[in-house]
Amino acid sequence: MSLPPWISEQLPEDRRVNTKLTQQHVIETMYQSDRPFYSLQQIQQRIKPDVSKVTVRNRLDDLEEHGIVATETFADSLTLYYIDHPESEWPVSPEGKRALNEESEEKANSLKEFLQHSRVRLILREELLRSIGWAAFGFFGWAILISLSEQLPATVGTAIGLPLLTWASLTVGMIGIRLTTGSDLQVQSTEGLHVMLLGGVVFGGFCAGLLIFVIDWSPLLIGGLYLFITGIFIVYYKRVMLPKLDLPVDK
Repeated sequence: MSLPPWISEQLPEDRRVNTKLTQQHVIETMYQSDRPFYSLQQIQQRIKPDVSKVTVRNRLDDLEEHGIVATETFADSLTLYYIDHPESEWPVSPEGKRALNEESEEKANSLKEFLQHSRVRLILREELLRSIGWAAFGFFGWAILISLSEQLPATVGTAIGLPLLTWASLTVGMIGIRLTTGSDLQVQSTEGLHVMLLGGVVFGGFCAGLLIFVIDWSPLLIGGLYLFITGIFIVYYKRVMLPKLDLPVDK
């Protein structure tokens, strides 16, 4: 049977040959039984009657060393074994197992619930519409570069791959910014102007690529000049332009 990941990941690999009883067999027997705890004799009867108690106890001791099985010992030398579930310090009843399995299924559906949230759906819808502009810019811009440049061959990777990479990077970036910051990124807001600034930076990068790949100017010179101008403009934008704008600041 299939063991849960938190058990299988801790279960050591049995490298012995012709092992009469493996640790995996013991824990599988305990896991599939509807009991919260087990005595040594009960485990032995469920596994194989011809396996000695000493062998069963040795496998249980190995499982206890790896944190998979725990024990409770009483005054009359009776020892009870149970699966040491990470979410409970006590033996888990059959009802508890079902409840934990249902909880695991709910966690597995958390991504679906996240995507169905009204705010997330709004962001995805708006940014996918905005991404049409990113896609047009990517295909148009790279088409010009490829057609005019001798350094960029017209291949599937350049003609389709580069525009798709540009589109995906900008779209995922916008979605990530809105999800993490909670901003609307509309033109009427400060964050919207940030988007326009990003568009200017991207357009400047396109112009720099045009100079490098088409006119064959020095990549080091143009790249350094692009980074310098971009840095100066960002500083000017934040310290001079934004304070003068009469726009509400999003909180």
